[in-house]
Amino acid sequence: MAYMTPSQRETTGSWKFEAGIVGVAALTLTAFLTYMMMKQEAVRAEPVDHFVQSDYDAFDRNFELEGARCELGLVEQKICMHKSPMESDIVRGEPLPDYIPDMGTQFRVVVETSLKADQFRTVAYGQTLALVEPGSRYVQDVLHLTAPDFVSAQNSRLEPKV
Repeated sequence: MAYMTPSQRETTGSWKFEAGIVGVAALTLTAFLTYMMMKQEAVRAEPVDHFVQSDYDAFDRNFELEGARCELGLVEQKICMHKSPMESDIVRGEPLPDYIPDMGTQFRVVVETSLKADQFRTVAYGQTLALVEPGSRYVQDVLHLTAPDFVSAQNSRLEPKV
């Protein structure tokens, strides 16, 4: 075996110590990432059959879009939602009136809202969202987005336009 000077022995010992620290750090990082991935899977959202606070919060209010004032919409998506005379005729727990089409809303609006159960379709009529069962046209839930807060948005009923 070759003779090693004291400085060479220190360098070899230092290298082993640093390699040990790197190994411990790698194991700690692996354990942390594994824990976070398991936690994320456990928290994954389940579809719901009603509107939630995050649906209300997803929309921007009172902003300017291309030089025009917009009361409600999605700034990043460049969507401004205007009032509709049909909004006041949509009632939670009743079927949609025959004269109101049962059409899904824009994909960009659906993406911004929370995951809904498969049997329902999110539809937008003016500044109101409705959760509708397509076959029966049954209105499961209604969310009036111009209300001042989420609770009011769920409970308010728009007055019919004259």
